[in-house]
Amino acid sequence: MKKQLLLGASLLITIASNSQTKFQPTGKIDFAEKMLKKQQFLMRAEPISSQNAVITPSNDESSVSQSASTSQPINTWGVIGGSQNIYGVLVSESRPLQYSDNLNAVSFIHRKSASYVASPAPAATAASGVMVAEISNDWGVSWDSTCFWSNNTNWARYPQGAIYNAPATNTSNAMSSAYIVGSGPCTSAASSWVGNWYASKQLGGLNYNNAASTAVGAQQFLTTVPSNTAVGKHSFSRISFSSTDDGKVRSIGALNTDDAGTTFGTIARKGAAVVKGTFNSGVFSWTSDSIICAAAVRTDGGKSMDGQPQMAWNESGTVGYVVFIGSASGATLSNKGWQPIVYKTTNSGASWAIIGGIDFNSPSMTQILDRIPSINTSTNITIPFFSGGEGMGLTVDFNNKLHIVSTLVGSYSNDIDSITYSYQFDSNEKYSWAHVPGNRPYVYDFIGDGTTPWTYFTVDSLSSEGPGGGATDGGYDENPWDADAGSKVISDSRIQTGRTPDGKYIIYSWAESDTNFTNNAKKWNSLPNLHVRCLDVTTGSLSATEPIISTTSPGVSSRAMFHYMSSTSGSAAVSSNSINITMPFTVSNSLPYSQLTNNKHWYISSALKFKVPGSGSGNVSILTNGSENASNSIIFPNPAKNNASLLLELNENSSVDLVILNTMGQVLKAMKIQGQIGENNVNLDLNGMSTGIYIVNVKVGNSSSTKKLIIE
Repeated sequence: MKKQLLLGASLLITIASNSQTKFQPTGKIDFAEKMLKKQQFLMRAEPISSQNAVITPSNDESSVSQSASTSQPINTWGVIGGSQNIYGVLVSESRPLQYSDNLNAVSFIHRKSASYVASPAPAATAASGVMVAEISNDWGVSWDSTCFWSNNTNWARYPQGAIYNAPATNTSNAMSSAYIVGSGPCTSAASSWVGNWYASKQLGGLNYNNAASTAVGAQQFLTTVPSNTAVGKHSFSRISFSSTDDGKVRSIGALNTDDAGTTFGTIARKGAAVVKGTFNSGVFSWTSDSIICAAAVRTDGGKSMDGQPQMAWNESGTVGYVVFIGSASGATLSNKGWQPIVYKTTNSGASWAIIGGIDFNSPSMTQILDRIPSINTSTNITIPFFSGGEGMGLTVDFNNKLHIVSTLVGSYSNDIDSITYSYQFDSNEKYSWAHVPGNRPYVYDFIGDGTTPWTYFTVDSLSSEGPGGGATDGGYDENPWDADAGSKVISDSRIQTGRTPDGKYIIYSWAESDTNFTNNAKKWNSLPNLHVRCLDVTTGSLSATEPIISTTSPGVSSRAMFHYMSSTSGSAAVSSNSINITMPFTVSNSLPYSQLTNNKHWYISSALKFKVPGSGSGNVSILTNGSENASNSIIFPNPAKNNASLLLELNENSSVDLVILNTMGQVLKAMKIQGQIGENNVNLDLNGMSTGIYIVNVKVGNSSSTKKLIIE
C-alpha cells in the first residue's frame, strides 16, 4: 500500500511538466478512491433522527402508501409513496422498480414513509427498516401496497426486488398466485452491517396490508459470518435483482476475503455471489454460486477490481452474465485498465465461464481511444477506464448478447498499482472530462457474447457530470442536497438500461442537466432531467426522444434525482415510422433537498415514442400537448458535424422560427418555415460553424423551447 501512495505522489509531480496527452488536464484523481468513498457513504450508520423523523402533512405520503385506490393517469408523474430518508434509493444499480410482462403488473419496493404504520408497530429505531411494495395492474392508474419485511433486530436497507410469477404453473397469470420478493443488506444497533434480508409475500386480495407475512421462511435473515454455509458467505445483496420465466429470482452480492464479508476496502475484494431463490411451498429457498474474479493482483496483494459486481439475464433465465470492473489478469496495452471482466452461463447458472473481453487494442476501437487522454508517460498507450462515476447499465437482447452501457475516462498510468488514477480537468471545478469536442462523457453501448468480437454504439454524450459529496470534491458547492456530517448524497446521471420483453429493443435512460441554465454554466448535474434513447437490435439503428419530464410536473422537472427505469418495458407497438413503448420510471427527491427527511417517490408510465430512422421524420417528444408544440422537437444527431435535423411534430399548421446562437447570445443563423400538421423535418446547415456548444431557440406560435446543439 505504501508503494501505491508513493507512486501516486510521483505521478502528481510529473503531470505539470508533461504535455503529451491529447487534452489539457490540470491534475489527476484516483477513481478507485472516489468509488470507495461513495460506497463508504452508503455503508455508514444512519442518524437516529432520520429513522423517526417528524414530517409535515404536505410532505406526507402515508395516505398513498397505505391506500389501495390512489390514482394517476398514465404518462403523468404522480407520487406513489415516500420513505423516511433518501438513502434507500442511492444505489443506481439496484432494481426496486420492475415490470412483469406476464402479469402486466408494475412493482416498486421502498422503505416506509415516516407516517406509515406497520403492524405490529416496530421499535422506533427499527421503523426505517420496514419494507413496503407498491403494486399496480394498470400501469399506475391505481396502486395497492403491502408490507413484507419488518424486524426489530435486523433493519433492512437498500431494497430491490420484483414480482415472482411462474408462467408454467400460473397459467391464468393470476395475481393471487404471484409473490413480491426482495433483498438487501441489514444493519442493527450492535453492528453497522450484519447480513442480508430476503423477504417474500403472496399478492392479491387481503394480502395487501401493512403486516409482513408470518409464514415460516417468508422473512429470512442471512448472516455474513462463515458459519452461514446453507447459502454461502456474501454481502450487500442489493444489485441486479431479476425474476425470469424459469421461475427463479436472483440477486448478486459481493464476495470479500474478510470474515464478516462487509469490507469494501480494495484489499478485501474477491468476487461475486449469485444468489438464487427457488419457490418451495409458499416461500423461497436461497442458494448461491461463487465466482472468483480473474483480476490482476497489485503489489499489496489485493485484486485490482471494484467491489460491486453486476449481472443480467435473458427473459427465459437460461443465459446470464456477471460483470466485474477491474484490470484483467494478463491484459496488455489498452486492455490493462479497469474494464469489464465478464462471466457467462448458458445453463441457468449451473456453471459459469469467463469470456473474451472488449479488445481496445483492436483498430475498431480507435475512435474511443481518440476521445480519451493517453497515459501520462506515452502518447502511444491509451487505456479506457469504465464508468467515470456516472453509473453502468446491463441488459441481454434477443440474440442473448450482453449490452454494457457506460461512460469512459482515460487511465493516467499503466502501472498496476496506479491503474485507477485518471485525469482531472479545470483545477477549480475538478471535472472528470474536459467537456470539449472529443472529450465529453460519451455514453457507449458495448455488445458481445464471447463468441465474436465486441461491437459498440455511441449512444449520446452528457452535458453534465455528477457533483461530489465531500467538501473537497469537485462540484460539492453545486450539489443541491444538504450536508450531514460533512457529506452530501450524490446523484449522478445514473445510466439505466432496459429492454422490451422480446429483447428486440434496448432502452437507455439517464439524467443530465442543460448547462445553459446551471450556475455560471458549470458542468455539474444540479438541474437533472431524464433522457431516453432506443436501439433497434435487429437493424442496429438508434433513435431518441426528448427529455421525458413534463413541464406540468414541477416536483420532477429539473429535479429528476435518483431515478430508476424498469429492466423490462411493455411490448413494442411498431408501425411503418414509429416505435411505441411504455416504460415505468420513478424519481425520488424531497423539497427542499434534505437527506434526513421524508422524501417522495414519483412514478410515470412513460409512453415513449421513437421514430424509425429513415421513415421521413425523426424522433419526437413523448409528451404531446397542443400548447407545447415547440417542446415536441429534437435535434438529431447531436453531436453533429456538417448537418443536423430539427425534428418537429405539430398539432396544427404553424409558423416556426429557428435561431442558432453561440454561448455569448450572439445570433449566428435564423430562419422561418411554415410547418404542417404532423411531422416536420428541418435541415440545419452547419457548414462554416466551428466546433463547440450552441443554443437553438425554437418558437411555434406563443410556445418556445431552447435546445443544446454540439458541433464536433
